[in-house]
Amino acid sequence: MDLYQYYIYENADQRTKDWFLAGSPIPIVGIIICYLALVYVIVPRYMRNREAYQLKTFMGFYNLFQVLYCVFLITNLVKAGWRPYFFYRCVETDYSDDPKAVLMVETTWYLLMIKLFELLETVLFVLRKKQNQVTLLHVYHHISTFVIAYIYTKYIGGSMLTFSIVANCVVHIIMYSYYFMSAYDVPLFKFLVAKYKKYITSIQLIQFCLMMVNNLLGLNPSCNVSRPFLAMYIPNILILTYLFYDFYNKAYSKSKSANKVKQ
Repeated sequence: MDLYQYYIYENADQRTKDWFLAGSPIPIVGIIICYLALVYVIVPRYMRNREAYQLKTFMGFYNLFQVLYCVFLITNLVKAGWRPYFFYRCVETDYSDDPKAVLMVETTWYLLMIKLFELLETVLFVLRKKQNQVTLLHVYHHISTFVIAYIYTKYIGGSMLTFSIVANCVVHIIMYSYYFMSAYDVPLFKFLVAKYKKYITSIQLIQFCLMMVNNLLGLNPSCNVSRPFLAMYIPNILILTYLFYDFYNKAYSKSKSANKVKQ
């Protein structure tokens, strides 16, 4: 219990230890178990003899909310002192109670909240009877980003690694704008969706490459960025890169094959 107390509370960022979901890991584990039970057991059973929910209006508002929330996160980080050089320059976490340092760590908590909310996406897939979209890639991606956001809020709360948050927000602004447009039968939206659909996954892959470079630069011996966090985060980026590339490769191959058949 002494080790648990040390690593979970004493070694954590003292500013966040009493914040909602930033304390004990037990609620995080409980949420993940409930999430898996919902998407694989409870909701599929509930939907077995029911028509698929359309949820078109809700999805429209959800996608728009995601875009605005990501803008909010980036704005907060910039106000807290984030600059583009965080990508390549060693910037260590400021654990003081300086207003900018506090705003930086508060923004990581806001990130945790949106990653919690994003677990709802999988439930919506099942309610819309799109169980085929509940893939290993989708489920692993949502669980891993939720766990990493928890660890980041609890222990890191800043540093050059906030580049990953900004990169992820930029990608999500593009991605959820695309989802928003794809839900509406507007000529301009239909044109943009058809033209740029294949680039969405490519943008995500570029994001992972940039995040990997940022994390590797954080390994600089003279830079005091959490080594245990990097030891966990770098393999996770590699796993996500592989899963997204595999998805892109299969989708692109199918698209090419379909075009050949048409010809």
